[in-house]
Amino acid sequence: MRISFRNQVNALQSCLNSFDPERNASRYACLKNLSSLPFTIHQDLIHYYEALLFVLAYPADEAQQSLAEKEMQRISTFLKSSVKDRHKQLVNSGLPFTHTITRFSHDKVRWLLAHPHCKTTLEDFVDPSHSLNDVLTLTLPTLERSETTAGRDNLDLMDSLKIPATQRLQFLVNELARLDHLPYIKDHLYERLEALVCVTPKDKIFSKAYNRLPAGSIYFHNDLLKKFDTTTLLDTPVGAPADLDHASMAQAIIVVKNTMVLTARETDPCTYMDEHSFRLYQLERGISIAIYGMVPSRQMPLESYVGYTAFKNGYPVAYGGAWIFGARANFGINIFTPYRSGESAFVMAQLLRLYRHVFDIRYFEVEGYQFGLNNPEGIASGAFWFYYRFGFRPMDKQLKAIALKEEQKIKARKGYKTSHKVLVELTGSNIALALDRKIPQNVPDIAIRVTQMIRRHYGGDRLMAENECRLRFLRKTGIDEPVSSAENLVLTEVALWAEAMHIEAKDKLKILAAMIKAKPKDVYAYQSLLLQFYSKD
Repeated sequence: MRISFRNQVNALQSCLNSFDPERNASRYACLKNLSSLPFTIHQDLIHYYEALLFVLAYPADEAQQSLAEKEMQRISTFLKSSVKDRHKQLVNSGLPFTHTITRFSHDKVRWLLAHPHCKTTLEDFVDPSHSLNDVLTLTLPTLERSETTAGRDNLDLMDSLKIPATQRLQFLVNELARLDHLPYIKDHLYERLEALVCVTPKDKIFSKAYNRLPAGSIYFHNDLLKKFDTTTLLDTPVGAPADLDHASMAQAIIVVKNTMVLTARETDPCTYMDEHSFRLYQLERGISIAIYGMVPSRQMPLESYVGYTAFKNGYPVAYGGAWIFGARANFGINIFTPYRSGESAFVMAQLLRLYRHVFDIRYFEVEGYQFGLNNPEGIASGAFWFYYRFGFRPMDKQLKAIALKEEQKIKARKGYKTSHKVLVELTGSNIALALDRKIPQNVPDIAIRVTQMIRRHYGGDRLMAENECRLRFLRKTGIDEPVSSAENLVLTEVALWAEAMHIEAKDKLKILAAMIKAKPKDVYAYQSLLLQFYSKD
């Protein structure tokens, strides 16, 4: 067969995740052949790029790693010198010097506008539900607000305000920044504008190939770990987080934030990261995991949304988070496409292990979307069984019985696969992994009780309920009313909780009072207090 770029890429893909001597030799031969072939702007280049990412995250040896690194450099040099218009086929690929075009939140765009390694511009407004007139009438200086009453479209309005095309995105960000003190209203208005932005790298660093952590000692593979004792791994404590100096910490945070932009995605913990909460853990087989909480103004009521980015030999391979409340956590995982044929199960197990030991989680729950609810990709991949392997079971008894029957069929019939219909049916309830028999209380349980209390005792008057519950809590605990707005918000939350759940014990009230100062400042201290609170039951 004649050697062509496409058939060599296909051959490389076919032997990527096998590490026997024959496949190792084939993989190296494909890389050598490809290294002598010219590049063209085509989807095959994206496929090759993603295969190289896999090789660098899961190298068999130093020779393959070195050759893959050289090929990444060759791709970067080629794209830097190519005609930029030809890069349209590579949009959102994360290749060096190619565009990412998508929607981001106001805060993410503001961060990108100050980014040293990329340029971010306004691409277009796509089917906005609010016009710029609607938004700017709330933010413009009073002398200019009449400009919003003429019915101009968005671009014409900016023309009338003398905003140069190159400054339009910065103008939008600045105007909405006037509402920083009302973050959720600001978000709502910005999102309704449906502003599409274009992120253009200034150098190769801003690409999936070079956005990585210093790996230190590379873990070379002679196999992929597919079978392991999940229980033993989850029971194994994790060590202390890495001792990062200021520069290393800043670099790691940039890599985490770049990761989401380069994949055209966004999560709240990444966008609204509390950098003081950032921790990086070095684990086995070249895996490292960064975890991080959110700034006070973006925190959730009572629970803590703690995000993560998982790395393999320094490359970001997965992202997600856990919504933590005491001994329980709602959990989500997303493996980036190039790495899904690697050690996804082992990465998942390491994440559960980390959250278990850092936050003392004993109950994990996964929502239906993660394994297929309104998510065709989750159904097609059989994601339900991915979680089932770790001990996750449907919370609905009937669905649990259906899953058990399916498990028995899989074991009894070689090649049996659960039907699409049954996989969809199994998304009818969340699934949970209980590491002990007790199911911890969750925030919705408390919220229901609060709603009932407000209706019964305050006639539905929420302002009256908040004020009276706060005063009652302050009298019971003897603490002073907080000065900061963040602490005041937590005071309202715990006061309503204490009243609705009839919490009167002094030791428990004391812990709730301590949470008021801890929650805005230290996600780890806050979680420790929650665990202390529930240990009093």
